[in-house]
Amino acid sequence: MRRVRVDVGQTPYDVVIGRGASTHPQLRRCLGKGAGGIIISSEPVMRLHGSGLMKTLGGVGFEVLGVVLLPDAEAAKTTREWERTIRVMARAGLDRSSFVIAFGGGSIGDAAGFAAATYMRGIRVIQIPTTLLSMVDSSVGGKTGVNLAEGKNLVGSFHQPSLVLADLVFLKTLPAREHQSGVYEILKCGLLRSERLTKLVEQTRGLRATSEAQMETAIAEAVRVKARIVEGDERESGERVLLNFGHTLGHALEAATSYRVFTHGEAVGYGMEFAVDFALSLGLTKPHSAQHIRSAIEAVGSRTPLRPLMARGAYRATLSDKKRKGQKMNEVLLAGPQRPFVHRTDAAAFATRVGEWISARSRS
Repeated sequence: MRRVRVDVGQTPYDVVIGRGASTHPQLRRCLGKGAGGIIISSEPVMRLHGSGLMKTLGGVGFEVLGVVLLPDAEAAKTTREWERTIRVMARAGLDRSSFVIAFGGGSIGDAAGFAAATYMRGIRVIQIPTTLLSMVDSSVGGKTGVNLAEGKNLVGSFHQPSLVLADLVFLKTLPAREHQSGVYEILKCGLLRSERLTKLVEQTRGLRATSEAQMETAIAEAVRVKARIVEGDERESGERVLLNFGHTLGHALEAATSYRVFTHGEAVGYGMEFAVDFALSLGLTKPHSAQHIRSAIEAVGSRTPLRPLMARGAYRATLSDKKRKGQKMNEVLLAGPQRPFVHRTDAAAFATRVGEWISARSRS
């Protein structure tokens, strides 16, 4: 069992990682006596793991006042589902002493976190992620939100959890494609700040040929990278922007395909590849460094292929990206592995490059 402390301002918390983490004594200590609240999850997750969660919560004296089941994937992150959720919370009588238990993948964590952030101006949330992606990404760092047709996570809030429990037992029921999606985010953290993590992804064929101990190490190291960045910049006014590596084109692809074609990790994989090619074209990275990064990305495995028709939608989505500042766009690039930097460029020209890259890449 590993524990990573996220020391953010007035709300530090632990991320507990390992088999059995969801039943760790830290849960009882966090909830205290007489706690109550609601579970926000999805039907597939509750069908697979709900009885175990109910038993665990009952064992620590937590009163479940309601269960909100959201749709799968990005369909959970709509303003309509947000309103439905907070109305359930109000009817259940939740107050500022109550908890939200976010139990599911990244979209559930984002949606549940946003509901907790906005109900009564903020109540506590415990994140129990059930996918590899959510264990290393959305459950840590306090970013919550929902989507609009115009773009991903355009409505949201920073709201740190009180505790994160990343239990490896949930990964046993995870489809291979969802496992791969999480590995792309793990690799992102490695390319930003951890040579050891990058090598582990490469050497285990994208964490496919790995032991449970190695998986625990990979998750803990990715969380550690993210935690150290978040601690220095909780609200993304500086260094935290580095965590957006691969996400500009990634989010644009997701929006262009109505979140129905790519997993988040697949989209980020393409986004990291684009960032490498973009930096190379500007002379901001060396060919051997670019090839090393591409090889690491390719080690994760094959992805859903790009299609030329995606280019136009991705171009439009890029122009609506949150990282756009007026006529400029901030894009995270790598001079080499573990050497990230922010490149400021013309937003319209950059969006054009995104569309051109997708068109060219889909024909290769």
